[in-house]
This record gives sequence, structure tokens and C-alpha cells, in this order.
Amino acid sequence: MAEESLALTATLKQLSELDAYNRWLFDQFADCLGQRLLEVGAGTGNITQFLCLDERDVTATDVLPAYRTELQGRFAGRTNVRTGAFDLTQKAPLEMRELFDTVVCLNVLEHIEDDHFALSQMASVLSPGGTLALLVPAHQFLYGEFDRAVGHYRRYSKAQLRKRLEEAGYHVQRLRFFSFAATLPWLINGRLLKRNFLPAGQTELANSLVPLLKLERLIGPPFGLSLIAIAHTPRSDA
Repeated sequence: MAEESLALTATLKQLSELDAYNRWLFDQFADCLGQRLLEVGAGTGNITQFLCLDERDVTATDVLPAYRTELQGRFAGRTNVRTGAFDLTQKAPLEMRELFDTVVCLNVLEHIEDDHFALSQMASVLSPGGTLALLVPAHQFLYGEFDRAVGHYRRYSKAQLRKRLEEAGYHVQRLRFFSFAATLPWLINGRLLKRNFLPAGQTELANSLVPLLKLERLIGPPFGLSLIAIAHTPRSDA
């Protein structure tokens, strides 16, 4: 577990420097955000910095105390940002039930062994008709040394993720692949070269490729490094 935390921390530090990439990632689900947001697995705030714009009410959570401390310091001047813990392996606190209109969960679900339970707990804190914005790694054949190093239980297929969401009571609005250009480098690094880290040059390249990667929305790629899902809980009048 300590080794996983070290690998995650190193990765978050690399990703924190990718301002263009992080903004591009946020843009993938920005159109579905409400005003009362719960971010699950906020890490050090790479995406939180965008979520809290436009005076949205944001609760940024992480299970690791060190990350919560960093979040508190980073957003100390933002009165619309609160920090806390939300553990997807435990039942959601009663005081959080139906409290949020949006849950944002990026690169977290694959770390949870019982993903059905985790999805159900996120659904429980969403108000009727609330939105889940979810990002998970795609394609089990890409599972390699880096996945193991950071504690991934799995990577998802489109059909598998849709089934998991529907079993947990969500209606899937859209489900698509994301970051197609990173698929080959990931395969080479993780499966062929068996690296358990992200090479610095590769992560920096992601920033410079953002203008090209934006073409994804036009072509709808048939594969990608990740899957993005936008799903909703049932409405009370349904």
C-alpha cells in the first residue's frame, strides 16, 4: 500500500504540471456540471481548480490525509470549496444522502475492488436526476506494470462499464473513449517495456498534443486510453 501511495503521488505531481491537458480533461464533462459538486478522489486538486470556478459549491474529498491537507492549503482562499473524506469502500455518511447534484469521479473506480458498491454509494449522495461524471481506464489488454504499481484492479470495456452503471441504477447518457493518442505509448511502456512509472517526456507530450487531441470530439474514436461516462440517477417523477 505504501508503494502504491508513492506511485500515485509521483503521478499526481507529473499531472499537476499539465495545465493544458487538465483543462482539456475538465472540458470533457464541464457541460453537465450542476452547482453542488462532490469530487471523489480529488488528489492534490488538479481538476478541483476548474470545478470551483463560477462559484460552484465544491466538496473535494480524498481518503489520504496528506492529500486532504494539500487540498485545504491550496484552496484556503476559496469559500466555495470544502474538503473531507469520502471512502468508496464504506457506506456514504447519512448527512450526505441526496446532498449533491453532481459527483465527479476521475481515475478512482478502478482502485476499488467492489466497484458496484462504490457506484451505489455515489448514487446515494446524488439528488434525484443527479449526474455522475466518471473517468476510468479502458481496455484490459492495456493492463500493465504501471496499473499494478498504482493499485488498479481492472481496466474497463465499454460494455462492462455500461453494465456496472446500469446495475447500480444509473441511466447512461453518454459513454465514449478518451485520449486515443495515448493508447500506443501506454501499451509500449506498460506491456512491452514493463515500466511501472510514466516517463516524464511522455506526460509532457500530452500537454503539447492537446490541440490535436481535441479532434476526438469530431471523430468519435473507436478506442482510447480511458472511458468517460455521463450517467444520471432516476428522477423522482420517473
